[in-house]
Amino acid sequence: MVSSIEEQRSGLNDTLALLDSMLANAPIGFAFFDRKFRFVRVNQFLADMNHSSISRHLGRTVNEVFPESAAIPMQHAIDSVFESGTAVQDLELTGELDTHPSRVRSWLVNIYPVRTSTNVVRWVGAVIVDTTQRRNSEDALRKTEKLAAAGRLAASIAHEINNPLEAVTNLLYLIQLQDSLAAETREYVELAQHEVARVSEITQQTLRFYRQSTLPITVNVSELLDSVLTLHQGRVTSLQVEVTRMYQSEVELFCFAGELRQLFANLIGNALDAMTPGPGRLILSVRRSRSWRDPSIEGVRVSVFDTGCGMSEEVRSRIFEPFFTTKEATGTGLGLWVSAEIIHKHHGAIRIRSRAEAHENHAGVDCHGTGFMIFFPLVRHEEATVESAQTTSQINSQVV
Repeated sequence: MVSSIEEQRSGLNDTLALLDSMLANAPIGFAFFDRKFRFVRVNQFLADMNHSSISRHLGRTVNEVFPESAAIPMQHAIDSVFESGTAVQDLELTGELDTHPSRVRSWLVNIYPVRTSTNVVRWVGAVIVDTTQRRNSEDALRKTEKLAAAGRLAASIAHEINNPLEAVTNLLYLIQLQDSLAAETREYVELAQHEVARVSEITQQTLRFYRQSTLPITVNVSELLDSVLTLHQGRVTSLQVEVTRMYQSEVELFCFAGELRQLFANLIGNALDAMTPGPGRLILSVRRSRSWRDPSIEGVRVSVFDTGCGMSEEVRSRIFEPFFTTKEATGTGLGLWVSAEIIHKHHGAIRIRSRAEAHENHAGVDCHGTGFMIFFPLVRHEEATVESAQTTSQINSQVV
């Protein structure tokens, strides 16, 4: 009998050790609560998930650990399990932790009863999964689909606009050939031709955004920057923004032109947003340079400066996070995140300077604003072509 008891005790200890090991090392959050909604036990994974220690969980209530928006429904669910003994499944919660304010977190919680030998619910257990990244990925997919649909629609509209634009251009040309035109009328015709040409250029740039080349080409960086600026000319004029160009002549870069166009569009668009309602000053610079990290590496430096509202230290530290935006309903939070990916793809580097509060510069003038400085290393055609071919091959293999 003693031997049998010892064997049972040994087996029980092994089972408890196995359960303790599973609780401690499982890649999922486990917690147990009493009737006062206090933590009686948690595993290390849940503690790390909440950016706290196990000791700071034990004895504290749900409301002291989780934000109120998540704690209240969790308490209701725990109370329901204690009263009915029925598990609550797939409870979705959202909120902001005190340790990481302004970052919305989401959790998926399954709550179940823990009974004693008399079938009384003594504790309530919870399996907690952090679904923040999954939810962000789902939001990204939805927004990407919307942006893709908007791009297709914009390209379709631009294509349809081209046909009547060509007709108007031809008609204005024929009118200008009339000898009986008064000087003032001829001046109006020339002005109309200029404006129609500008509209045509905008539609062409819109089509280029959608029909991006899959192979790198050599482009004149100044011309590429000016082509993007053309798209924003209407806002530049309405905001009374003074544009200053500081271009070195014939600076070329072997790159993915469509992606760089998208990068410059994001930077210029953000600069104009920062200067709303205007007026302001936009400074664009293109020049040959050397890498900040390794002066032996030659390349091209592109800078976009504005005299807008500037950014706080907190905003500046998060601008490249996906879905982070200060534009509320009008922003997607994807522009600078995509821009950072484009810079990384071209092996570039970026530096940011920003001041949200006005201060006097060396000339005694109050100034504030933001500057983005991007360095692109020069890549030999052969190296870039090989790298592009390898990337294309990897993508095709993943698609297949």
